Amino acid sequence: MKLSHSAYLASGLLALAIGSAQAQQTWTLNKVVSLTRHGVRPQTDTAKLNKATGLDWSKFAVPDGQLTGHGYAGMRLQGNYQLQQWQSQGLTIGQTKQCANPNDYFLWSSPSQRIKATAKAVADGMFPGCGVMPASVSAKYGPLFELYHLHQAHPDKAVMKQQIMAKMGSPEQVAKRYQASVELLKKTVCAPNSCKFLDKPWGVHFKSTGKPELEGPGKYGATIGETVRLQYSDNLPIKDVAFGHGVNAKAVKSLMAIHAAEYNLALDTPEFAAHSGSLLMRQILSALTAGTTLHAQYPGDQRLARPLVMFFGHDTNIAEIQTMLGFNWQLAGYPRNDVPPGATLSFAHFSNQQGQQFVRVRFATRSLDQWRSLSPLTHRHPLLHADLSFKGCQTTPVGTLCPIAQLVHRASRLLVKDGQQLAVFKTN
Repeated sequence: MKLSHSAYLASGLLALAIGSAQAQQTWTLNKVVSLTRHGVRPQTDTAKLNKATGLDWSKFAVPDGQLTGHGYAGMRLQGNYQLQQWQSQGLTIGQTKQCANPNDYFLWSSPSQRIKATAKAVADGMFPGCGVMPASVSAKYGPLFELYHLHQAHPDKAVMKQQIMAKMGSPEQVAKRYQASVELLKKTVCAPNSCKFLDKPWGVHFKSTGKPELEGPGKYGATIGETVRLQYSDNLPIKDVAFGHGVNAKAVKSLMAIHAAEYNLALDTPEFAAHSGSLLMRQILSALTAGTTLHAQYPGDQRLARPLVMFFGHDTNIAEIQTMLGFNWQLAGYPRNDVPPGATLSFAHFSNQQGQQFVRVRFATRSLDQWRSLSPLTHRHPLLHADLSFKGCQTTPVGTLCPIAQLVHRASRLLVKDGQQLAVFKTN
């Protein structure tokens, strides 16, 4: 149907009015719930890595597996930057006093040394000089972050294997897919007649905890890729990064292909994520829905109702939540769905003038070179990030916002009851 001149003008004015209203729409950040991986650490078992490759891998300034000084400094800077970003969007924490009201935040960490130290670094960056101490269980493992280590996650191994093999294809197919990556490792980080695992067939097996792991090249290939990334990120001399082969971020990424395979083929598995990650997801949803009509479905600790709730765990924890959400990202300089040191998955609860409630789910992290140089994080040089988007979400000046009810429904699809009987936030 052809519009008259007056109707055409009216439609144009209506479009301008709608566009103007959208531009004038303001969004207020009411709450943030976040999950952060620890900062930079050394490899967790140098002796095993040396034996597997026939070479002596560089030592860091701290014992295996512990947060480095560089890692602490980076996470302290990141904590300061993130709080400033959230405050600028409306989060009313620590804006009038140097030390925020302790009833405004809740910081909970895995009991692992590197993760507790990371949480402390972030707290020091957010609230400098305030002596904020994140809490954790007094044990080797905590149910929220290490449920499978406690043998409280019970995924069906047959279902997991089916899901993993559907992505892998036959051993021959996956071998062909990663042939160039295997050859690159042989040439760069393996002594002659070593790295025998790279010549073995691809496959999957399950640890006693139920966690899936790749066999063949994935057995140590994933650890090698992560170690090279950590060497570069910690600003080790280039001669010590992949024995001189990690000359820049691009070279490091190329050495991480099998590390990426471990996550995309083995850990991004719905059956494993559901059983290992549901307990953590329930706490995230409890915190996110506090004060809303949705909260009755996810009751939890009263501290989760505070405006800022931060969890600190492992890369596997983020991978589990990512899988349960159906969230995928591809950030510049990293493999698909990679979870670098210090990476944060945040759930930011916004509202508009009409009282409508939305959530921005954002994955954010430093680039390899931002880690290496510890360059300042600013508006001009922010963290790399990607936002979750699905039907019903909208693009706004503060990112992609999704209706809270739809987000909660999406996050709840794979929930199971594993670990529900445990005392999650008991410190002793």
